[in-house]
Amino acid sequence: MGLLDNYTGVGMSPRPKWQHQIVMRDILLNADKELRRQGLLMLSEATVTNDWNDKAPDLVIFDDAFHPLSIIEITRAEQLDAIIDKCEELMERFPDAEYFVYDYEEKVLFMYDAESDRWLSSEEYELYSQYLSKPIVDYINQ
Repeated sequence: MGLLDNYTGVGMSPRPKWQHQIVMRDILLNADKELRRQGLLMLSEATVTNDWNDKAPDLVIFDDAFHPLSIIEITRAEQLDAIIDKCEELMERFPDAEYFVYDYEEKVLFMYDAESDRWLSSEEYELYSQYLSKPIVDYINQ
């Protein structure tokens, strides 16, 4: 499930599992007030551009001109590598954005670190967005 899946139309499946939806809701609700104070907006399943056929990550933090600043994908262990690959495709188009992938089964967050050109894990580091005051995992009601 995720970044490139086509969910158009009512009843299309498979849809993301409840755990996926709950994590998405938690991050969105818990980060909203903090982001709005900065004039930023987090949307779920919104396209990264105004082309409504473009890629639609689970969560995107946008600036006031709807440029993607941070992309968060939520997945399960089985699809982790495929979702990371899809994020890396977006990095070519939006190299200045942040990229996070959360594995809700293992409860592990990954963040792409452009400086070292590698994915960091919340098992080893506290992973922060430059737009939020706490580590990303703190916005998830685990």
